[in-house]
Amino acid sequence: MRKALVVALMFVFAATCFVACQKPEFETDEDAVRALVKGDPAHFTSGTAGDSTENAQLSEDTTMGKWWRGPQTHDSAATIDVQVQGDTARVGWHQHNYGEVFHWIMTSDTTAAKWTKPLQEAVQINGIFRREGSDTAAYRGWKLNKISLAYGQSETTSTVRIDSLKIHSSLRDILIVDPLAAYYHVDSLVAFTPGEQLDITLYTNATEGYAWLHAFWGSAFVRVPFDNQGGGVFTGTWHAQMIPGFRFAIFDLMTRNTLMDRVAPYDYNGWLLPYKIQTAR
Repeated sequence: MRKALVVALMFVFAATCFVACQKPEFETDEDAVRALVKGDPAHFTSGTAGDSTENAQLSEDTTMGKWWRGPQTHDSAATIDVQVQGDTARVGWHQHNYGEVFHWIMTSDTTAAKWTKPLQEAVQINGIFRREGSDTAAYRGWKLNKISLAYGQSETTSTVRIDSLKIHSSLRDILIVDPLAAYYHVDSLVAFTPGEQLDITLYTNATEGYAWLHAFWGSAFVRVPFDNQGGGVFTGTWHAQMIPGFRFAIFDLMTRNTLMDRVAPYDYNGWLLPYKIQTAR
């Protein structure tokens, strides 16, 4: 009996020591949250390697010829700022994109030229993490809770600005003024029904500019040009994709000279909206 009691006490002591002495997976909450961000390219990304290819018909725009962004490179590692306060962690994800913009433009009735310009963009995404477990749990109990839109801006020259985005349909009205302060729960993102018709308005400071919607699904790509209504207002109509799933769309604004002046610098502002396609409930 005494031997059994000693064995039981030794087992309890060993188990207690194992739990007490177990080293956390990460030394700090900041390290744990930063690792979660690095391992989540679905939510923390600056877009695609390029928005079209030279021969893709979807990159045609008859108002200005044919243009596209080529493959892009990025910083070797994104900068991830983490601020922890209690059971909440706020994250700022920053990355640069580098590449080129190509433009086939008619120089006369019978000739065309291919213009190439360097591209450099700064992109930011904000996120909010919540602690849902103990510091001995995976990633010290942290989990992504909310995500903002992504905000992109050309770096060498930056004069154009999207002031607000309005999306209207028979099912919803959405107005976004500050993309980095517009947070959505990751399990309840903005959702559109398959094929839903969306009337989109961009309010900008670009009285002479161009605007588009770029929508992606894997390698599939579509570009919808907006109509310039004057005074920096652009409007367009888009039908959401048919197949349910996670998506993102980029609202893209450029100065006129970015495409129509051979030597003018790349001048761009873009908002990236994460959303879902799901059937109506």
